Order: sequence, then structure tokens, then C-alpha cells
Amino acid sequence: MRVRYIYSACIVIETKDTRICCDPWFSDGIYDGSWYQFPKVNDPIKSIGQIDFVFISHIHPDHYDPVWLRKLLDANPSCRLIIGAENQRHLERKMIRDGFSPELFKLLLVGSSQIACFPNFKNYSESIDSALVVRQGNQSVVNMNDCSFDPEQVEAVSAFCTGSRIAAFLPYAGAGPYPQRYMFTEEEVRQQEAQAKKEKFLNLFAQYVEALNPEFAVPFAGLYFLGGSLERFNNARGIPDAIEAAQMFPERAISLQEVVGEINLDESVVFNQRTTQVDAREVSDYLRKCAAAALPYESDEPTSSDEIYESLLVAAARALERSKLRIDAWICLSLGNGTYGCVKPMDGVAVRLLDSIDALSPREEIEIDQRLLAGLLKRKYHWNNAEIGSHFEFRRFGMGYSKELYDFLSFLHI
Repeated sequence: MRVRYIYSACIVIETKDTRICCDPWFSDGIYDGSWYQFPKVNDPIKSIGQIDFVFISHIHPDHYDPVWLRKLLDANPSCRLIIGAENQRHLERKMIRDGFSPELFKLLLVGSSQIACFPNFKNYSESIDSALVVRQGNQSVVNMNDCSFDPEQVEAVSAFCTGSRIAAFLPYAGAGPYPQRYMFTEEEVRQQEAQAKKEKFLNLFAQYVEALNPEFAVPFAGLYFLGGSLERFNNARGIPDAIEAAQMFPERAISLQEVVGEINLDESVVFNQRTTQVDAREVSDYLRKCAAAALPYESDEPTSSDEIYESLLVAAARALERSKLRIDAWICLSLGNGTYGCVKPMDGVAVRLLDSIDALSPREEIEIDQRLLAGLLKRKYHWNNAEIGSHFEFRRFGMGYSKELYDFLSFLHI
């Protein structure tokens, strides 16, 4: 049994019975134009090779890339497209709209190989992540992709792997707009928060290593850089290099080189480790070549503040009706000309149009390009992608991060 690392969350797991490709993302400009890859994989189809299954862990575009997925399936016409049977309703619907026919599964048997999927926080209605485990005999490959640490999920994965030697591919970095797009009063504070974020995710990697006790632990997924007009925010993302995570467990953790990195579990051999960190100057030089590419909404026609406000009225009413989330905080969206559209989901209050929001607390204030906001309200773009893609600035008063608030925003459209 062996596993090859291609890029970010894309790996290829090979047993004597089958070959499975996970999460092939190779399109630059995902998350509405903001995410780029470095180093760039020249020929992903060739690098992946012949496969029998493609597993997609969740709906985020650095895992579900329909453009490259279609190319990969065309190159492997007998390949089966599989997704988890639990917590994947958004992904399933999106795939069907895109013309794919995914198979939902919990456990597949192929010869002596077992392919199992374990949902992340399966009892939480807005959970989207899943883990994959492939076992053959006394060997297992565990792919946790972007999963947050869920004790129930980890216990299930550990039980499935009992008695086997494990190669575990584990998260070590977190995406999102904080702290690079948060409006701090001092840059020094932003850098302190970036370091705190880095340490938080390195601790997550360590938590997984200690819980799963693998023979090989590989920090992976989350390898991206902001491009276009957002390139200047890269140095404040709080993203560690995979080598930093691997150095925490020098006896078992390794960073693999893109495309050629490989673990052979049959012989307990590792090929092509990456030993030097990604050079920030090389990344910057590459991204400058891509900087001419406009973000999609930057070419949209301008929309007036009045028209955006009318759309917001309809979108907020629909979000309050469809969402069961009731957050005791104000969401304040800049509409241009110094005005804000404000809604408080806890009270079901209709949108208030205000010139000053200083009296509203707690609140999250979002400064956003008016063309992007118009597209979000009309569902041309998606709130979750805009958030993860670092497309807007924000600040919070009287509150910390609220996942429920961002879940509510996902309903905020016409």
C-alpha cells in the first residue's frame, strides 16, 4: 500500500486492489478569484495517473474543483465519483447541478481493501467536512483533510484502524480572512494575531498526531496563496509552512514534496521529502505575474446603494424565514456613501438603514466592494467563498468570532 502527495489536499492512495484520488484542486482563481497555487503542478492528469475512484471530501472549491474534476473523469472514464453519505447534501446538490453523478457511501469493499468515510461533527446541521480512511490488512491511510477536531469522529477513525500501521494526512493550517482582512488599529497587533493563528493550527496537527498515533504523520491541505489585488495580504494570513508542523514530531512527521512525495507502507519507506520552506519571494514573483487577472466582480457593472438596499431588504426577510439561526448581534453591511444596512437575526428585525452604527452592540461591521455585495445578494457569488477568499474587511464590537453569524450570511441572498 502506498500514498502519493500531489498538491494541497490532493493525494492518491494505492492498494493492490484499487487507486483513489482525493480532492483534486488545480484551478487558479478559486474563491471568486483569490486563491492561487505555488508551486504550480504542470500536468495534474499525468501526475495523478490512472485511478478507479475520486473522493471529494466537501464542497469548498480547493476540494471540489469541477473544472479539473471533469478533466480527470474524462481521462478515467470508468472511474467512480464518491462522497460521504452523511453531511454532504450541499455537495451532492451542487455536483448534480454541475452534471456529475456522485455515489454516496459509508463503506466500500474492493477486494481486500476497505474504503470508509467518517463525517465531521455529524450531528451539527451545518457541518460539511468528512474524513476518508483506506485500509488493507494491517495498513491504513487516514485522510482528515480540513476536519476540525471532533472526538467522536477521531474515536471512530481510530477504531476502524485498530491493529494497523497508519499513514495519516492531517490539517496544519486554517484558511479564512482573519487576521489579514480584520481592521486592526495597529499592524503589530495583526502580526501577533497571525502568529496566534499559526500556533493554534500547529496545535491542531499535534492533537491529531497524539490521538491517532500514526507511523507517518503528514501535514497537508490548505496550501494556497492570495492572488490578484489581494496578494499584499499573504504575509498576514497566519499560515505555517508544512515543514514547521513536521518539525514538531521529527521521528514520525514528514513534509512531502509536491507531485513526487510518496510513502510506501509495505516497506515503511518515504520518498522525496520536502526539506526547505516555500520561498516567499518566489511566491510573490509568481503571483505578480498573475496580478493582472481581475477579481470576477471587479468587471461587474456598478450597482447603486439604493438598489443594493432594496435587494438587502428581500434577502434579509428570506434569510430570517429560512434560517433557524438567531444571533444576538448586529450584522452591519456597508452600502456605500457612508451608509450601512443592519440586521439583527435574534430579533427578526427588518433591515435598518443607518449613517452611524456606533450605538449598535454587539455588532460585526463588514466593509465590502459594492459590486461584490450586489452579486452576493443576487447569489451570483457565495458568502462563504467571499469570506474564505478574503474579499471583505471587517471588525467586531462587543463580540468574538461567531460561526453562526457566518452561517446566517450564507442564507442572505434573494
